[in-house]
Amino acid sequence: MRIRMVRRIFALSVGALLCLAALGVRLFQLQILQGPALTRQVFSQRTERLPLQMRRGMIYDRYGEPLTDPQSTWGLAVFPRLFGDPAAVAPVLAEALGEEQAAAVLEYVQRHHEAAWVIEGLSAAAAARAQQHAADGRLPGVAVGPTGWRYGPGSLARHLVGFANASGGWTGLELAYDEALRGENVPYLVASYHGRGGPLFDVPVQVVQPRDPGGKEPHDVHTSLDARIQAAVELELDRTAHPSGGPLRAAVVVMDVATGEPLAIASRPNFDQARFATEDELRNRAITPYETGSVFKPIVAAAALEAGAIVPGEVIECSGAYRLGDRTFRNVAGTVQGPVTLREAIARSCNTAFIRIGYERLGADRLLEAARRFGLGEPTGALPPGYEPVAPLPELRYGGDVAQLSFGQGGLMASPLQVARAYTAIANGGTLHPVRLVSSVRKSDGEVIFRPRAEASRRVMSRETAAELHAALLAAVVPGGGGTGEAAWLEDVGAAGKSGSADTVLDGRPVTHAWFAGWFPARQPQYVVVVFIEDGRAGGAHAAPLFRRIAEAILGLD
Repeated sequence: MRIRMVRRIFALSVGALLCLAALGVRLFQLQILQGPALTRQVFSQRTERLPLQMRRGMIYDRYGEPLTDPQSTWGLAVFPRLFGDPAAVAPVLAEALGEEQAAAVLEYVQRHHEAAWVIEGLSAAAAARAQQHAADGRLPGVAVGPTGWRYGPGSLARHLVGFANASGGWTGLELAYDEALRGENVPYLVASYHGRGGPLFDVPVQVVQPRDPGGKEPHDVHTSLDARIQAAVELELDRTAHPSGGPLRAAVVVMDVATGEPLAIASRPNFDQARFATEDELRNRAITPYETGSVFKPIVAAAALEAGAIVPGEVIECSGAYRLGDRTFRNVAGTVQGPVTLREAIARSCNTAFIRIGYERLGADRLLEAARRFGLGEPTGALPPGYEPVAPLPELRYGGDVAQLSFGQGGLMASPLQVARAYTAIANGGTLHPVRLVSSVRKSDGEVIFRPRAEASRRVMSRETAAELHAALLAAVVPGGGGTGEAAWLEDVGAAGKSGSADTVLDGRPVTHAWFAGWFPARQPQYVVVVFIEDGRAGGAHAAPLFRRIAEAILGLD
């Protein structure tokens, strides 16, 4: 009996010791190993903070002009848990801010519990009054601080720049270069609460500076855009109505002929970077692939000349129709028929002549190789990998597919930026440049952090072939020549280029996209301009005149 009791006491003692040991281990974990983290967690649950400003680098044009038109402003922050009695605070708010803004603050406090910047763009006078009342204790839970608007009313290239908020970049360059643009160690407005929910310190809302002054500073992104040219392009787009009378859905790219650098990249409809925008408004049509239509014909001509499949001055038949198996291909209504040279086939945009060149003389492989050679089906290099949509080249399974590709139809898609790159190669005599949009990323003092790497330029045709295309594209625009792009002609300096009307299906209905791609001055090219109008009906009738107006606006800047 006694032995059993001793065993029982021993077992209970061992059990108690094991429990105490487990409790000791757990206390060690909570107090020693996890103590600091738990302390921070508890403190964070009793602390609210708001960044005083969004620390991000700027996005500049080639001359150091900010593209976002930043504005310096004041903001009003509200910490609802410190606000007190809304009825007592309401008249003070109205006196400081005015009735409308005071009502906005009161509505926020009644509906929300978390701290927020409730008003941005506060006038200096209202900010001063609110700050004084907060210091006097008449506006508990209210603080004033510099916030600033990253995007002002004069913000340019919005689709390309994109937008960012406190959590970082969401679209465009803001997203693609988010890591470089971000800054650390942002000063905060901080409110801390005790267990009963009141302020923990005598000063309810405090400004807390970053603890680590050595954190990464925001870096600036410098681009090749020219803010003056960008603004001129956007003004002309905003002055232009869609052929249907609805909102304009279009894109324009302007490139420097000598370097291949983009000087302007614009898309419409536009959007407000500080407010919600629809998916359609956010779409950057300048980098979106679309069916090319006849703007592809000069590339087919270049391939034929380079391969010796046709020689300058050779006559080709431009018939009203071309029958291939059970399919019949036709020219656009109004195309002059009869024997034509290559220059005339380009100027008149004769589909059947190009079927004879592309289908009969080049074939599928050489047509696709021509598209690849001029940069179609590959990124331009303007944005980091993964940020530029690219359409693959079409699969040519049947003879009809090859015939369609010969005049730019049949699923061949390219963005206005890709088309501008290809036409820059024609304009400069045959060299295809990578699109160097971002020239450098720098510190605020100008020190270069890095320069994005770009592929080497490559020659895609001989100067002799380029010269033949120059003559053909000039004939397409010069008045009285019967070309499809006469509406693009510029007095005194001239212009050269090609219109395009691409038949396709959009949102389940048949549409025709309008293109014009060309350059000016005609003899000594300086600028390539590509105009694209979604559902624009006819390139010669609608895209070419917009090209002319944009070119005139650019010439007016000099």
